Amino acid sequence: MTKTTALRPLLTLALIATLAGPALAHTGHTHAPAAVQVRGQDYKFVTPASVKMGWTTFELKNTGQEPHHLQIVRLPGHMTQADFLTKLKENEGAALASVDLVGGVGMLLPGQAQQVTLNLTEPGTYLELCFIPDAKGVPHLALGMVQSFQVTKGAGAQTQPPQAGLQVKLVDYGFELPKGRAITEGPQVWEVMNGGPEGHEMLVFRIAPGKTVEDVAAYLKQPEGPMPLIPMGGAQAVAQGRTSYAHLNLTPGDYLLLCGIPSPSHQGAPHAALGMIRPFTVVAKTAQK
Repeated sequence: MTKTTALRPLLTLALIATLAGPALAHTGHTHAPAAVQVRGQDYKFVTPASVKMGWTTFELKNTGQEPHHLQIVRLPGHMTQADFLTKLKENEGAALASVDLVGGVGMLLPGQAQQVTLNLTEPGTYLELCFIPDAKGVPHLALGMVQSFQVTKGAGAQTQPPQAGLQVKLVDYGFELPKGRAITEGPQVWEVMNGGPEGHEMLVFRIAPGKTVEDVAAYLKQPEGPMPLIPMGGAQAVAQGRTSYAHLNLTPGDYLLLCGIPSPSHQGAPHAALGMIRPFTVVAKTAQK
């Protein structure tokens, strides 16, 4: 892409720093219905050619040597894959606004896996994309990490979404979580609803041990040294009114929710720069007794 947001180079630095050190946390998935298996390799997705309409659980397994995520979009009937990729090169924010943001799995490190449940409401052509850049700043999709699949009419394996233990509302520009609700460790499902009107994502990062929210804020202003954040998955971008269900497995510690989608109404500024960052804490189950 010719246009790169200020946030993406910072995420690249974070990934390099994380992969250079020991794994400090692991993102897993909760028990869920049989999932559509997607393998993220360097640099391609291995995925089924077609999926039935309706509620569908996707599981991304990062089998590559670099971090990957899974962003799913539905192309409007008049748009081809080549059309969309051309739009991305010209203006990422405008290109994302021109398609239906269906959701997906947030950033995973090599060896990690996570599930997300999405509602495939329309038949047609869908794309799987990885926007994460390599160490040189080249997005993985520009290296070939784009895969199409067809959604067809017919009854899918799931008729209802999973039961969620926590609801998150995405708004312009922030995250709304239940007030006074403690988030405990372990497997859990989060319902993630976009109140829009812009597309939003919910990336989950753990604050590195010994670092604070103030350290993160200082780094984002002046990025020097290892980034004090560890990618932990999450839910990729959904359009206004859409809901996805992120299957997370969290360990005790301090975390951040972050949205890095570029805003077409703010000259491509990432939503995080517009205030869409939210700290939260995961507590041990014993602390709740």
